Amino acid sequence: MSVRPFRAEDEPELRLVMQASFEFDAFPGYTAWDLEGEADSIVGAPDGVAVVTEDGVVCGLVSPGHENLTVHPEFRRRGHGRELLAAGRDLATKAGLDEVRLYVPPTGAGMPFARAMGLTYRSSLWRLGLAPKVAVPAPTWPADVVCRTLGDWLPIERLVGLLNAAFLDHATPLSWTVEQIEYAHSRPGFDPSTTLLLSPAERPDDPIAFVRAVVGPPEADDAAPVGEVRTVGVLPEWRGRGLGRELLRWGVAQLRIRGAGLIQLTVEAENALALGLYRRTGFESMVEWPHWSCPVATKLEGPGT
Repeated sequence: MSVRPFRAEDEPELRLVMQASFEFDAFPGYTAWDLEGEADSIVGAPDGVAVVTEDGVVCGLVSPGHENLTVHPEFRRRGHGRELLAAGRDLATKAGLDEVRLYVPPTGAGMPFARAMGLTYRSSLWRLGLAPKVAVPAPTWPADVVCRTLGDWLPIERLVGLLNAAFLDHATPLSWTVEQIEYAHSRPGFDPSTTLLLSPAERPDDPIAFVRAVVGPPEADDAAPVGEVRTVGVLPEWRGRGLGRELLRWGVAQLRIRGAGLIQLTVEAENALALGLYRRTGFESMVEWPHWSCPVATKLEGPGT
């Protein structure tokens, strides 16, 4: 067994580990489209990922920034999970985090492993859904802002700065690097027209809010593609003006124009303001994804997985 930093050449095996776990564990509400997006995001942030190998084969990974610790089903109960969690603590410390947070599914071996490793329940991420029959008003923009989709007019460094500033005070603070966003934009199928930015009318090249809404494949029992409102963000000094509500409405409208049936999004249960906005718009709870955590200084005890 060996735990080491992720390398670019590990990508095919890392994706195989995630795919095997997806098929074996059947996490509630988690789809192949979700898996592809998460794998892209993890590969796009290589400095925050460690892998475990057995006889030279990648059989597990940990990425604290994505709250992900995964071991291939065929390599479980050999101590790989324990070693990955220790590596995750090191990665979290280097990233300036005071805890490791992981998604722990309510079924399978996840919870026994989490308890054995000293993790405790921290919070939940909710997936919400908006049914096709629910009417949502079209967006209306204040006179002092202008909107346009993402394009070459905005340097990527400024886009990353906007994203990070908007999510700095998030219930679970989020951040991105230029390299991560460049990688995401380089992926096949990336469409800049799915991102809308708002700017003050007197400073049209200085965005202060954004929304991204993308269309994915249909679910097994539905002919219409699924839409997802990926992110909605407003700089703190521009909040309280209803911009988030109008950005959400724009996202819903764009997804329906593109043929989406069910529209979904995810939100931290702790984010009461956002949760309230989504519920008032007509989104309803679909599935809860619990997350557990341990301080980075916690001594790990118990059997591995």
